[in-house]
Amino acid sequence: MSTPTALAERETGGAAQPPTPKHTEPFHNPSYPQRVHFHERPQLEEIVRSWDAKIEELGQTLAQPNSNQGQEARHRLYHQMLGARDQLASAARRMPLETAALYDEDHELFHLAEAALGRLVEQWARSS
Repeated sequence: MSTPTALAERETGGAAQPPTPKHTEPFHNPSYPQRVHFHERPQLEEIVRSWDAKIEELGQTLAQPNSNQGQEARHRLYHQMLGARDQLASAARRMPLETAALYDEDHELFHLAEAALGRLVEQWARSS
């Protein structure tokens, strides 16, 4: 009866070959899932920057002296926008590093925060 080592020695001419690793990256732990969403980072950062610009533009209108009745409501909306923006940025920062269910959860949070920002901007427009 031949052992696997004996078969390997016979096939290679007497010298046993070490088993070849299935994964060639030396610093990758095979029990950790692969991070496959790194390529999404620039797009996510661009979305956050575009919302930053919109919020900054709306914030500029608050700084102008205006005797408008809805000024308190606009201040409240502005600070709600800042909170939704922080949630958006937090999800965008985590998403490229997550996998599986954690990625899906952050993906949903990202889109919920973006939808909330859209609703807040609509409310802002109606309050003017």
